[in-house]
Amino acid sequence: MIKLVLCDVDGTLIPLGKRGPSIRTMRAISLVQQAGIRFGLATGRDIVELMQLFDGNDLPFRTGILSNGKKILVDGELVRLSLIDNEGLARVVDALAEFPQTFVTAYPLNTTTSNPIYCMGTTREELEPWAKTYSFTGRIVSKVPDEKIIGATIACAASEDVLAQVKQRALEAYPGFDIVEPAARWWDILPKGLNKGTALGLLLQELGISASEAMMFGDADNDLAILSRLENSAVVSGATPAAKAAAHWQIGACEDDAVAQALEELARSAKDGSTPAFMQE
Repeated sequence: MIKLVLCDVDGTLIPLGKRGPSIRTMRAISLVQQAGIRFGLATGRDIVELMQLFDGNDLPFRTGILSNGKKILVDGELVRLSLIDNEGLARVVDALAEFPQTFVTAYPLNTTTSNPIYCMGTTREELEPWAKTYSFTGRIVSKVPDEKIIGATIACAASEDVLAQVKQRALEAYPGFDIVEPAARWWDILPKGLNKGTALGLLLQELGISASEAMMFGDADNDLAILSRLENSAVVSGATPAAKAAAHWQIGACEDDAVAQALEELARSAKDGSTPAFMQE
């Protein structure tokens, strides 16, 4: 019996570049919740971004893992908060300054939908394509702001041979960080040892359920820590090879509302005691 469904956002629930979920997706989330199954997000995005994506409706993420595990919510209550080390992030910014088409972002903890994220080491022209793809407004600054930072990323549009150098230089600049790749050329910076998977255990404990009663939908390498831990895990068809290898099932394309269809099956199965079709393949 599935009691909790977690879902990644970008590339899984919502196609990259889209401003929000489809009507079918929102209806499917509601159906799952009405069937007595908790639904939550497991995403690198934070609350303000999600409020924008979901048009102010927080029901899909009142419970869940946000900011790649730095925030854990249960019924709207924050039960865990971890921040990015400002000094460490400043070292990364300095270390990557020499690389072309590469910049670092910082997401302030205290923000609203009108406040943009900070972007360091870039130009407005270089920034715009990224802002459009990941649906954010960027403010170009010269250094890491002196305020609490909940999230940070590295964007790199340079050649393939430069990518590995960028990641290695960032890790050398501050060993207290881990770097994961939720999308091509877009890396999340995390406190070392913290990820969606480490947050999962605490969330399950808070909810009083076992790992066998939870399910995850994902698509990228930053989902691996949960996909590989849960026996009930699925990826969309556009998932990375590593994510496909870690998951137990593969569903259709994100662009075709594959997760919505799977949620509809889960809701029906919760009522009649059957097994969802995608879990029989």
